[in-house]
Order: sequence, then structure tokens, then C-alpha cells
Amino acid sequence: MMTDVNISGLNVGDKHPVRIMGVINLSVESFYKQSVVKPDLLIQTVQQMIQDGAEIIDIGGRSTWPPAPKITVSSEYRRVIPAIEKIREVTEIPVSIDTMHSQIARDALDLGADLINDVSGFTGDSNLSRVAAEYDCPVMLMASRNKPGDVVGVADTLDALSRIIRNAEENGVGSERIILDPAIGRWCEMRTTKHDLEIIKNFKRFTVFQKPLLAALSRKSFVGDVLGKPPGERLYGSIAATAIAVCAGANIIRTHDVAATVDAVRMAEKLRK
Repeated sequence: MMTDVNISGLNVGDKHPVRIMGVINLSVESFYKQSVVKPDLLIQTVQQMIQDGAEIIDIGGRSTWPPAPKITVSSEYRRVIPAIEKIREVTEIPVSIDTMHSQIARDALDLGADLINDVSGFTGDSNLSRVAAEYDCPVMLMASRNKPGDVVGVADTLDALSRIIRNAEENGVGSERIILDPAIGRWCEMRTTKHDLEIIKNFKRFTVFQKPLLAALSRKSFVGDVLGKPPGERLYGSIAATAIAVCAGANIIRTHDVAATVDAVRMAEKLRK
């Protein structure tokens, strides 16, 4: 039986509705330029996402798109920490800090963030798992070995997630705190559209860990490759892939497009049942 994860009162797991995570993208280096939120529109954007049906807000300040220029930890910090502070002034919605850096995670949690979203799966900053254990907060961990998403194929992804779970638990993170992300996207040169489609088609295999699953596929490159469209025109393709992921067991959907995704997810949930 799947273990529920409680995110500040919001339960995630098979006994609960699929949760919608709205993306607040503060990285000007992002592959999807239209998604970048300007500081003066931050609160308006968050409130609209909540109105549209978001139950979690994911705050990120650096792009993990491989061609994107790298930024310093201090630059990332200056983007996300003030944003979390502002959000906490207007809403108590669960907030996820999307970071691979322990100091950013620690200060975000101190300001009221509720969970850590680490695309390195605790394979980068060795202190990040310790912060998660210290704060006893939920974590979303993506399949990785030495850098974010450097896994290829279903078998490799399963093995990486198994190692990540073991490492997290050995560092004091509670088993009931872990959410898994099978790493959809062009994270490294070895990854191709074929690999992403394979992950989505076999998404149900990742339920073997009996932990909630995050599907983060909004407007990603595999959609563009299949449809021949840029990020701004990938909504419908993203929605189709989202519905398939939900039918296959996804418990959280991370999206730039909350309203459209909510409708697709609710329909897919009915079909899954």
C-alpha cells in the first residue's frame, strides 16, 4: 500500500485527489520564456493559480535546461527567498522550494516553505538531505546519479530511485516524507525524446516503490519534438501526456498551466478509477 505524504495538511497519495502544483518560474534563463514571472506580478500570478485550482506552489530561481547559462547560488537566493517571503504574507498554500542548495532550502523553510523539490535527488549538495531531516519536511526527489536526470531508460531510472530512497533514509529523512520524480525531460545529452516517451508509457512501473509520484512534463522538449512546436505552443501536447501519466499513477502534476491541467487531471482521475 502506498504511503501518504502529508504536506502541511495536504495529503498526497493514491487515496487522495491528484494534486496540482503551479510553477512560479523566476529564472530569466528558462527554456519557456513566457513562463517567467516578473517580481511585480508575483502575487497576482500566485493568486490566479490558486483560483484556477493549484494546491501547491513551486518556486524556482534557476533554470535546469541544459543550454541555459549557469547562475551563482547567491543569484538564485536573491530571486527565490524574497518571493517566498512575499507569498507567505498573502497565503498559506503549501510552497515548494525548487533548489539543489542546502542554504537556500534552509532559509526558505525558515520563511515558511513546506517542502523541498530537489532535481538532483540529494546527489549534489551533501547537506541538503540533512536539512530535510532536521526540518522533517517532505521532499520531492528526481531520478539522478551524479547530476540531475542523468539516467537513461526505465531500468536505469528504477535503479536510481531505489538508491535515492536508500540514501535519503540513511540520512534521516522519513520514508513517509519522500515523493519520487522519474525525471522526464532532456536533462543530459544521452537523453532523447524516445527515452521520455518510454518513461511516460511505463509510468506505472514506478509505483513499485509505494511512494507518491510527481510528473513534471509541462511544455518539455519531448512535446516539442513530437509536435514540431516551440514551448509556447505545447499546451495541448502537455495535457495529453499529463492525462496518460495520471492514468498510470501520478499523484502530483507540476504545470505552468493550472486551469487547463486541472480539467485534464480530473477527467483522467475518473478514467483511472
